[in-house]
Amino acid sequence: MYRVLFITDDWVHKKTLKSALVERQFSVTPVTSADVLKESFAPPRTDLLVADLERCPDPGTLCHAIKRERTLKEVPLVLLVTETQLGRLDVSWGFDDYLTLPVSATRLSERLNFLMWKLHRVELKNGFVLGELTIDVERYEVRVRGEPVDLTYKEFELLKFLASHPSKVFSREALLDKVWGYDYYGGTRTVDVHIRRLRSKIETHGAAYVETVRNVGYKFLGPDSS
Repeated sequence: MYRVLFITDDWVHKKTLKSALVERQFSVTPVTSADVLKESFAPPRTDLLVADLERCPDPGTLCHAIKRERTLKEVPLVLLVTETQLGRLDVSWGFDDYLTLPVSATRLSERLNFLMWKLHRVELKNGFVLGELTIDVERYEVRVRGEPVDLTYKEFELLKFLASHPSKVFSREALLDKVWGYDYYGGTRTVDVHIRRLRSKIETHGAAYVETVRNVGYKFLGPDSS
């Protein structure tokens, strides 16, 4: 049973979501954003964090407060946001994923289970196995359903970096810095071009691995996420 710390300032409308998670074998501790921001806040043992930002007065401050807690710093954080809040999401908040409200308990529970799966995903000594996708870091090889995929060096480096941080959202600027290097002078369109080519090569059998996060950047999805 995974322990979820559920943060929301709208329990009137989120109680049913909490109850549904409990029915799906999650242990849920409800708190408000004001509780988290108190100096005396002592979080319980937690496997997953859900922060409902719909009525949160200062989402950025809340997220930073969560990640300042030593025991919560590495805990996966999922944000629940409205359509109008999407453009204001900031990767510096340290969230691992987000879902747009209204959200079903089924979708939320699936995403929480996926985040726990990716923490314990199968890893090769020198690479990753993610569903039908195999990435061999030592040999610089990528295979889909056992068939080799012809990637350029930068396409491989981009895939390796994203796959090493599943569900983590990266801006185009961050990807330029991490994959191309801080001294690269090309524009962010370079990232878009490489992402498009990468998708065309590894998503040949209907599986989605890379997702565009509107107004933010890109993230890598595991094969079981939806």
